[in-house]
Amino acid sequence: MLELTQIGEQLIFIGIAFFLVGLIQGALIPAVKNSRMALSGHLTAVQCGMALAIFGVIWSLVMLPLFVDIFVAYGCVVGFILIWLGITIASVTGASKALPIAGAGFSAKVTTEFTVKIMVRTGSLLSLIACTTLVFGLLPTLG
Repeated sequence: MLELTQIGEQLIFIGIAFFLVGLIQGALIPAVKNSRMALSGHLTAVQCGMALAIFGVIWSLVMLPLFVDIFVAYGCVVGFILIWLGITIASVTGASKALPIAGAGFSAKVTTEFTVKIMVRTGSLLSLIACTTLVFGLLPTLG
Protein backbone atom coordinates (compact mmCIF):
# COMPACT_ATOMS: atom_id res chain seq x y z
CA MET A 1 0.00 0.00 0.00
CA LEU A 2 1.23 3.49 -0.81
CA GLU A 3 1.96 5.82 2.06
CA LEU A 4 1.29 9.56 1.78
CA THR A 5 4.19 11.87 2.50
CA GLN A 6 3.95 15.51 3.53
CA ILE A 7 4.93 16.63 0.01
CA GLY A 8 2.47 14.11 -1.42
CA GLU A 9 -0.38 15.51 0.68
CA GLN A 10 0.49 19.04 -0.43
CA LEU A 11 0.60 18.01 -4.09
CA ILE A 12 -2.80 16.34 -3.78
CA PHE A 13 -4.32 19.46 -2.21
CA ILE A 14 -2.75 21.82 -4.78
CA GLY A 15 -3.76 19.49 -7.60
CA ILE A 16 -7.41 19.28 -6.53
CA ALA A 17 -7.56 23.06 -5.97
CA PHE A 18 -6.03 23.60 -9.44
CA PHE A 19 -8.57 21.16 -10.90
CA LEU A 20 -11.37 23.21 -9.29
CA VAL A 21 -9.93 26.42 -10.78
CA GLY A 22 -10.00 24.71 -14.17
CA LEU A 23 -13.66 23.77 -13.75
CA ILE A 24 -14.56 27.34 -12.80
CA GLN A 25 -12.57 28.66 -15.77
CA GLY A 26 -14.53 26.32 -18.03
CA ALA A 27 -17.74 28.04 -17.00
CA LEU A 28 -16.21 31.43 -17.86
CA ILE A 29 -15.02 30.55 -21.37
CA PRO A 30 -17.71 32.61 -23.16
CA ALA A 31 -16.82 35.73 -21.14
CA VAL A 32 -13.28 36.26 -22.48
CA LYS A 33 -11.84 37.81 -25.62
CA ASN A 34 -10.49 34.55 -27.09
CA SER A 35 -12.64 31.54 -26.20
CA ARG A 36 -10.31 29.04 -27.94
CA MET A 37 -7.48 30.19 -25.70
CA ALA A 38 -9.76 30.06 -22.65
CA LEU A 39 -10.62 26.46 -23.52
CA SER A 40 -6.88 25.73 -23.64
CA GLY A 41 -6.47 27.33 -20.21
CA HIS A 42 -9.39 25.34 -18.83
CA LEU A 43 -7.96 22.06 -20.13
CA THR A 44 -4.48 22.95 -18.90
CA ALA A 45 -5.72 23.57 -15.35
CA VAL A 46 -7.85 20.41 -15.26
CA GLN A 47 -5.12 18.16 -16.69
CA CYS A 48 -2.28 19.65 -14.66
CA GLY A 49 -4.41 19.50 -11.52
CA MET A 50 -5.00 15.79 -12.08
CA ALA A 51 -1.29 15.24 -12.76
CA LEU A 52 -0.32 16.98 -9.50
CA ALA A 53 -2.84 14.92 -7.53
CA ILE A 54 -1.46 11.72 -9.08
CA PHE A 55 2.11 12.83 -8.32
CA GLY A 56 1.02 13.33 -4.71
CA VAL A 57 -0.43 9.83 -4.47
CA ILE A 58 2.75 8.18 -5.81
CA TRP A 59 5.21 10.54 -4.09
CA SER A 60 6.32 7.91 -1.56
CA LEU A 61 7.76 5.93 -4.51
CA VAL A 62 10.01 8.81 -5.62
CA MET A 63 13.65 8.26 -4.66
CA LEU A 64 15.51 11.57 -4.96
CA PRO A 65 17.79 13.55 -2.64
CA LEU A 66 15.80 15.96 -0.44
CA PHE A 67 16.67 19.18 -2.28
CA VAL A 68 15.97 17.58 -5.66
CA ASP A 69 12.75 16.07 -4.28
CA ILE A 70 11.51 19.52 -3.26
CA PHE A 71 12.60 21.07 -6.58
CA VAL A 72 10.74 18.43 -8.57
CA ALA A 73 7.52 18.72 -6.55
CA TYR A 74 7.30 22.48 -6.52
CA GLY A 75 8.94 22.86 -9.94
CA CYS A 76 5.99 20.94 -11.35
CA VAL A 77 3.55 23.12 -9.42
CA VAL A 78 5.15 26.42 -10.44
CA GLY A 79 5.73 25.29 -14.03
CA PHE A 80 2.14 24.14 -14.50
CA ILE A 81 0.75 27.31 -12.93
CA LEU A 82 2.95 29.53 -15.12
CA ILE A 83 1.74 27.77 -18.27
CA TRP A 84 -1.90 28.03 -17.18
CA LEU A 85 -1.57 31.66 -16.09
CA GLY A 86 0.10 32.62 -19.37
CA ILE A 87 -2.66 30.94 -21.37
CA THR A 88 -5.34 32.53 -19.21
CA ILE A 89 -3.84 36.01 -19.62
CA ALA A 90 -3.69 35.38 -23.37
CA SER A 91 -7.38 34.44 -23.41
CA VAL A 92 -8.36 37.69 -21.71
CA THR A 93 -6.01 40.03 -23.60
CA GLY A 94 -5.92 38.38 -27.03
CA ALA A 95 -2.17 37.68 -26.90
CA SER A 96 -1.33 35.12 -29.57
CA LYS A 97 2.39 35.02 -30.39
CA ALA A 98 3.29 32.35 -27.81
CA LEU A 99 0.37 30.11 -28.80
CA PRO A 100 -0.41 30.86 -32.45
CA ILE A 101 -2.93 28.06 -33.09
CA ALA A 102 -5.30 28.94 -30.24
CA GLY A 103 -4.49 32.63 -30.73
CA ALA A 104 -5.09 32.83 -34.49
CA GLY A 105 -6.79 36.11 -35.39
CA PHE A 106 -5.99 37.85 -32.12
CA SER A 107 -3.24 40.18 -30.90
CA ALA A 108 -2.31 42.23 -27.87
CA LYS A 109 0.16 44.90 -26.79
CA VAL A 110 3.83 44.05 -27.24
CA THR A 111 4.41 43.95 -23.47
CA THR A 112 1.49 41.55 -22.96
CA GLU A 113 2.68 39.32 -25.79
CA PHE A 114 6.17 39.26 -24.26
CA THR A 115 4.84 38.53 -20.76
CA VAL A 116 2.71 35.63 -21.98
CA LYS A 117 5.61 34.24 -24.02
CA ILE A 118 7.97 34.36 -21.02
CA MET A 119 5.40 32.75 -18.71
CA VAL A 120 4.54 29.92 -21.10
CA ARG A 121 8.15 29.20 -22.07
CA THR A 122 9.46 29.38 -18.50
CA GLY A 123 6.62 27.19 -17.24
CA SER A 124 7.16 24.69 -20.05
CA LEU A 125 10.90 24.44 -19.42
CA LEU A 126 10.50 24.20 -15.66
CA SER A 127 7.82 21.52 -15.83
CA LEU A 128 9.77 19.57 -18.46
CA ILE A 129 12.89 19.52 -16.27
CA ALA A 130 10.89 18.65 -13.14
CA CYS A 131 8.86 15.88 -14.79
CA THR A 132 11.95 14.39 -16.44
CA THR A 133 13.68 14.31 -13.06
CA LEU A 134 10.54 12.71 -11.58
CA VAL A 135 10.88 9.86 -14.08
CA PHE A 136 14.45 9.26 -12.89
CA GLY A 137 13.23 9.38 -9.29
CA LEU A 138 10.77 6.60 -10.07
CA LEU A 139 13.32 4.31 -11.78
CA PRO A 140 14.48 2.62 -8.53
CA THR A 141 10.92 1.31 -8.00
CA LEU A 142 11.29 -0.82 -11.14
CA GLY A 143 14.07 -2.93 -9.66
